[in-house]
Amino acid sequence: MRRFIMVLTVLMAATGCGKKIPEPENLGAVLQNVSNLEAATTVSTVQNLDEDFQVKTFVKGNSVYVECYLKDYGFSETNPKQLATVSVSIDNQKKKDMRTAAFILKDVPNGMHKIKLEILNGSGKKTGLQKEIEVHITSSI
Repeated sequence: MRRFIMVLTVLMAATGCGKKIPEPENLGAVLQNVSNLEAATTVSTVQNLDEDFQVKTFVKGNSVYVECYLKDYGFSETNPKQLATVSVSIDNQKKKDMRTAAFILKDVPNGMHKIKLEILNGSGKKTGLQKEIEVHITSSI
């Protein structure tokens, strides 16, 4: 009888730890623009869903996290005809070309900076889609 109760307890514990993952409490929370120059973290979001090119940025320390949303282009090599590349410039100096929708710009110096993101098509030609964003880097270290 003891063995039966032990087996039953183990089975109940194993089935109770199934694949059901609790949902976060702030599931409905929406990111909002934050403008506080004293904070080391800044969030900026683009709300217009009708645009062909949207950008979300998040500044933490000396890094700028960037997410790009494109309507007619993608970053997957499965459809090379609509393949996109993001050309990144900081303060009118070209830094790099990114081939992913989300990326991090590291070691951005303190101060105000203008970041220009320009979309290039699969053959490297400009598509006319571009965004300029301003970020203020304040290192808390």
